[in-house]
Amino acid sequence: MSALPKYDPECSWRAERIPDRPVMRVIDVQRQDTYFDLPLMVTFNGSVQGPAYLRLDVDEVIDLVDELNLALDVRVREPVAKSCTPLSS
Repeated sequence: MSALPKYDPECSWRAERIPDRPVMRVIDVQRQDTYFDLPLMVTFNGSVQGPAYLRLDVDEVIDLVDELNLALDVRVREPVAKSCTPLSS
């Protein structure tokens, strides 16, 4: 296993989406929780270091969608996501 490169401000680390890999919903049955994994490719100075996943919970995804909509100046008329809480029987 090779050593990690030393930090150099002139060098660039990047984490970019992997275009052909969609965001995945992960349901943790044991913890009764839902997450979303965004697949990323990590590079250092253009050299691929490997894949990684950015894991977000439901609230973080909703906040991210709201922030992206503000950045894009988009007005969302209906809620972006439906509640993930189970319906009572």
